[in-house]
Order: sequence, then structure tokens, then C-alpha cells
Amino acid sequence: MNSKPVWKIEKIVLPQHADHAGVMWHGTYFNWLEESRINALLKVGVSYFELTKKGLDLPLINTSINYKLPLFLGEKITIESEFNIRKSPKINVISKFLNKKNQTLTIAEVNLVLINKLNFSIIRKRPDFLSEAFIRLNG
Repeated sequence: MNSKPVWKIEKIVLPQHADHAGVMWHGTYFNWLEESRINALLKVGVSYFELTKKGLDLPLINTSINYKLPLFLGEKITIESEFNIRKSPKINVISKFLNKKNQTLTIAEVNLVLINKLNFSIIRKRPDFLSEAFIRLNG
């Protein structure tokens, strides 16, 4: 049985990520989710920066974040992301924020689409290099 690949990054909640109470600020989640996606793409051979130079982009179309427990200043976090990519234009990514005890603190769902940056139209037939990378991301 094949299991889906899980793409991981590790982060530490630094002072610039937290509010005055020492709890991670909600906007930091979006930055880390984007970093996680860009890192996963890079691991399968796609530089997001090169992708944008080719006139393509992967904008967020909707998201939800379920905050189960707060993340605190100094806490080490692992973000585990799974990509769910099918033939539809929508690219779904589910990410879990885990502490060192492997407790799930936050679950985020992000949906993206591939677009042509010149006219902001959705690209339904992905370029071969991207389709191949998505197969590696998806497992």
C-alpha cells in the first residue's frame, strides 16, 4: 500500500511571530503555510520564483485554519503538509502544526489554482514539468 508523502518543515516561534502575550500571531500561520508549500515545490524540482518568471502563479483561493491549541514563544513546531492534486484546477493542501510531543496544535486547509499572470486566467492544462512535479508532491 502506497502512503501519501508528507512534506515537513520545522519552525521556532520567535518574538516577531508572537503577540505581547507570547502567543503566535494569526498572520504568522499564513507566512509559514506559504513557506511550507514553496519548500515542498522546491524539493520536487520546481522553484516558485522560476515559476513566476514563466508567467505562472499559484494564488490562494480559499483557506481555513482550525486553531486547536496556541503556539507559544520559543516553541519548536513541525509543519506537515499533504498535497491533494487531481485533474481539477484546484490544488488542495492540508497542513498540521505539531509540537515536540507530536500534538496537533493547528490544522489548516489551503486551496490554490494555477494561473496565467498576464490575464489572471486559470490554467486547466498544466505544463508537463508542473504535472510531473505535482505527481511527486501527491504521491
